[in-house]
Amino acid sequence: MICQICKKNDATVTITKVVGVKKIELYICNDCAHSLLGSAISSFSFSQYNINEILGNLLSSFIKLDRGKGAEGLNEEDNCPHCGMTYQEFVQSGKLGCNQCYEYFRKQLNPILCRLHGNAEHIGKLPPAIKERNIRLNRINEIKDEMQKLILKEEYEKAAKLRDMIIEEEKRLEDGNNE
Repeated sequence: MICQICKKNDATVTITKVVGVKKIELYICNDCAHSLLGSAISSFSFSQYNINEILGNLLSSFIKLDRGKGAEGLNEEDNCPHCGMTYQEFVQSGKLGCNQCYEYFRKQLNPILCRLHGNAEHIGKLPPAIKERNIRLNRINEIKDEMQKLILKEEYEKAAKLRDMIIEEEKRLEDGNNE
């Protein structure tokens, strides 16, 4: 693919911009990437084969851009109590040492994750059938809670109507599982 800016060199860099649900991709060459992204990103190595180097450079660039804000509250000798990894080792390798590092370095990781992914928490996606099933289960639980409140207030007629709604929702749920 040819660079979309200079239209001369091969495109080796993809810049992706996501705004809401809209995704825009720009395919450019190394030279255009360096001129477009400027000195803040000049430490990137656009090697397509060494992902560890790219991640390390990316993390280092974010830290340089923040002028150390990412490592706020950490001393050079602070390390994960479980595996012993330091924040500097993480920045250099782009990898955490263990699952406990996520919690120990949470304050430093959250801003980085937000910049990289738009959120610090993985939300994920559910298949439509499972999503619908979860919605029905949540609805059934809400109706059950409401029914319990009515029973405590001794409003049995209203509680019976809710019981019938629960039975109907459970039938729909069961029909959905058999399809």
